[in-house]
Amino acid sequence: MLLMIVIGVVVFGVAVAVVWFVLTRGSTVSETTKKDFDDAYDELVAEGTLDDGDRAAAWREFHAWQLEDEGERSSWEDPSEE
Repeated sequence: MLLMIVIGVVVFGVAVAVVWFVLTRGSTVSETTKKDFDDAYDELVAEGTLDDGDRAAAWREFHAWQLEDEGERSSWEDPSEE
């Protein structure tokens, strides 16, 4: 019985933490700049994680994904714009 109470309290605490994180993170998400992307790209190439391919194409794909994600996130924050 005591174990079930402890598990319930832990689950409740984790749920509160997740809700708090999602609510506070939503309005402070920032866009990754081209410079940040280039720095991360260079780091991945230096580590050998990524082959040094077409950086411009990689940026275009990443930026398009980022814009799409931002649009989707915005629609969740303000559903009245639908």
